[in-house]
Amino acid sequence: MELELAFRLQESRISYQTQVEIPITTADFYFSTEPRPLLVFVDGEVHLKTSQMIKDEELRTLLRKRGYRVLELYYGSYSDKKRDQLYEEILAVLGKD
Repeated sequence: MELELAFRLQESRISYQTQVEIPITTADFYFSTEPRPLLVFVDGEVHLKTSQMIKDEELRTLLRKRGYRVLELYYGSYSDKKRDQLYEEILAVLGKD
């Protein structure tokens, strides 16, 4: 899913970085937006399990406290429709909708 989203972002000429290491995790997409950078996590089924959701929430709360904006995108399985929906969510947060 991340690769498909990356292709869509490139087609739209939206500047981003992928797999950016933040001191406590790795973000799937990093947008150097002002005044706070946006971290995007594209999470599949493994992240929908309760134990993983708790870990993810703790980590992402810490990232927010450190000044990042965090967008969490979930999907159960790949489809073009879901990819387009996630892409539109990124655009909306970036203010490019």
